[in-house]
Amino acid sequence: MRFTGFKYLLVLSTVSALFTVVKSVAAPTDFSPLFPFVISHETTENVTSMAHLLDAPAGRHGFVRVENGRFATDAGPIKFNATNLTGPANFPTHADADRLADRLARFGINCVRLHYFDARYGNFREDHQRGMYGNDENLPKAFSADPTLRIPFDQESVDRQDYLIAALKKRGIYVNMNLHVARFPKGRSFISSRMIEAEKEFAKQLLTRVNPYTGLAYTHEPSVAMIEINNENGLISRYRRGNIDRLPDPYAGELRERWNAWLKNKYDSTSAMRKSWDWKATPLSDEQITEGGFEQELRADQGLWKFDLGSGAATARSENGVLKISVEQEGKQYFPKLYRNGVKVKKGEPYTISFRIRRLDDNKNVVLGTAVATSAGGWRSAGFLREISVGSQWQRVKASFFGALESEAVQFQLTRFKPGVYELDDLSIQSGAETELGVDQSIENNSIAVLKFKGFATVSAKRDFYQFLTDTEREYWKAIADYVKHELKAIAPISGTQLGYSTAFLQAELDYIDTHAYWCHPKVGTHWTIGNSSMVNSMSLMQTLASQRICGKPFTVSEYNHPFPNCYGAEGQPMLRAYGALQGWDGVFEYTWHHRSDYTPGWNSYFFSISERSDVLAHMPACAAIYLRGDVRESQRTIAANADYESFFERLVAAGSMRIGIGEAGFDRFLTLIHRTGIDLSGGSSTDPSDVNQGAAESKILLSDTGELCWNRELPEAAYFTVNTSGTKLFTGFPNGREIVLDNVRLKIAPSRLNWATISLVSRESQGGFGENGKSARILLAATGMAGNSGMELETVDSGRVRAKNSDWGNAPYLLEGISAVIDLPSGSERTRCYALDPNGERKMDVPVAANGSGCRVAIAPEYQTIWYEIEMKKE
Repeated sequence: MRFTGFKYLLVLSTVSALFTVVKSVAAPTDFSPLFPFVISHETTENVTSMAHLLDAPAGRHGFVRVENGRFATDAGPIKFNATNLTGPANFPTHADADRLADRLARFGINCVRLHYFDARYGNFREDHQRGMYGNDENLPKAFSADPTLRIPFDQESVDRQDYLIAALKKRGIYVNMNLHVARFPKGRSFISSRMIEAEKEFAKQLLTRVNPYTGLAYTHEPSVAMIEINNENGLISRYRRGNIDRLPDPYAGELRERWNAWLKNKYDSTSAMRKSWDWKATPLSDEQITEGGFEQELRADQGLWKFDLGSGAATARSENGVLKISVEQEGKQYFPKLYRNGVKVKKGEPYTISFRIRRLDDNKNVVLGTAVATSAGGWRSAGFLREISVGSQWQRVKASFFGALESEAVQFQLTRFKPGVYELDDLSIQSGAETELGVDQSIENNSIAVLKFKGFATVSAKRDFYQFLTDTEREYWKAIADYVKHELKAIAPISGTQLGYSTAFLQAELDYIDTHAYWCHPKVGTHWTIGNSSMVNSMSLMQTLASQRICGKPFTVSEYNHPFPNCYGAEGQPMLRAYGALQGWDGVFEYTWHHRSDYTPGWNSYFFSISERSDVLAHMPACAAIYLRGDVRESQRTIAANADYESFFERLVAAGSMRIGIGEAGFDRFLTLIHRTGIDLSGGSSTDPSDVNQGAAESKILLSDTGELCWNRELPEAAYFTVNTSGTKLFTGFPNGREIVLDNVRLKIAPSRLNWATISLVSRESQGGFGENGKSARILLAATGMAGNSGMELETVDSGRVRAKNSDWGNAPYLLEGISAVIDLPSGSERTRCYALDPNGERKMDVPVAANGSGCRVAIAPEYQTIWYEIEMKKE
């Protein structure tokens, strides 16, 4: 059978520069055809297995606990090389549970986050399937109508999950239990006492039940490594997203009652509150954008106006009384960006901004970013920051704000332009604000309105409201955590939710810190799109994650992925493990293994699952060696940036920003790729920025202080990343004809379809190294490039984003590109053999080994139709 396979159109502007490179070497038709390679669901004890790294059964050394800011058991510190199971994947048959547990162990996974099992799960491509309550599709409505309903768990679901957890435990795999993901709408648990009680009841049902296959309740199950209260949920974050403004009754009424009770506790009377808030109307005056009607000729390329294109292509000029913005190509990092310079703000003074905007040539709305801010010395909001949805009809944007800083040189900013033609008119920034607190509102009759996120309020009023939200959210986290710990007597460490959904200061009051991150997260839905670029050219996500670790607390990344069909998915998990090891993180979780109760053999059916992504799975043994085995060492130096609550809270009030990281404390964020970094919330001593080399951002080669991790960005848009340890070697990125030297291992990678590849070499018994000094060794070599479903074609929708042509995700089998490369090794050719492996990891044919000086050379190629090779070195 001939597989035409995964077709990529050369018009993909997201990788246009890359395809220019590829075409200069060879047209895509010059490459060998993609071939099917579906890594087996069965397990065999061979060079591809890292199951020997697991310490079975999970919990054999006692309960996971927090010691000295790290996870530990009686055997000492413990790290979790982990994945997720989503929705119905939590309820496999017994036979499938055993197969799944074996397969996870094979890849060196020692923890699974059990996610989204509290409700039925489905997506726009697949029907909803069973949850903890079975297949009852009416339950969400029933819970919303009465969250106190005590509905028994579905017994088949319970039995399947119990057996799964026992099967995982048997093989040395811990679990992370999620208490709430989807049972109730997000945000409401913090407001409703009825929902809080319902969440306690769910926790009791879930954790106190005895697993018949282990004989233990989950409160006293040592294989439960951690408990998460509420996935991606926080009251402050819901407020910042505008969700609180749209709350229905009775929740809106309950929030108002809580707000008024909080105010009564702080103020003796409404008059005292009004005096503190200093809320009064201020007439509009002092127009700052006198040319905002665009009647005169204006080009945004000099003077007060600037159009920063980045890597995009666009023009902006006045035409027929409007500023016409024509965008031909989107850039990266929110480019193109339109600035009007010279805006003056005074801290604490009121201002009103207004303008009209539309997009001419498309009925589809796009989201732009708009702000009054400064870019000097790092981006900072001057008090106004908003996303706006722009369509074909004129819309007026109008808002009042208080100056968040003192400056005579801030900017009006309009960013994130997608290709198209836009018109901007009637731009105005004036001093003053026209709104005031309603005269009929009072504390005494519980009628002080909840402050709307996009509404106008004095700084004092906003400060009160953000403190109210903080106190209310803290009350929720404490109530659930105390109940689980003290009433249910659960032993596992507890987290609240992820950073970015709650503040670092609130989450640090719990046992450990967690966060999520995605490279090129898709816009999910029937008309989905996804970014299609490689992170190796920016490393931005690794910097973001490392810059926000909280000192003195275990730190986990419980969701991370480069979602399908981004072409560069193989780079993500090795990068996460490598920098996670350097940073000393306590757990790194891929999201997600899969989201079905049955298997989908041979092809990938959704964005996030990796169980069929052979290009990603091929490097999971390297991930296990890098992180779990400890091949990559922890950094020799820790940079601790101080963060005080008062400064953080003022930024939150002024700009709605919950962001916290070493960059906000004055450190170069690129230092996260060199040293261990973190945020000190204790108010104690921290690293002095002047004691650290702050020039990392300008360096073309960033080497970790261990000497093992290297990010090379000498060539624009053709960077690469390497891991160089005694047990693991890894390359991911754009070779561009360069020889990659990893001590006594050398790689020379031939051109490929994307001129990009990921190659990992893992010495299965790390003491054997790579055959140096006459030692014996077995090495797993994995080499991947382009991959995807048969018959799936990608087409460009916007610059930087692609989708499946005709919404067709293709079918089985999953196809991969064979990589051509030459690998030089230090062992003599007479004692070295190489084998191409099949999807089970078993040897299927010999690959020639040639002499090369005192060592040997292995040449891999598409003709072997594999992404896995075994290199065996006999002892001299």
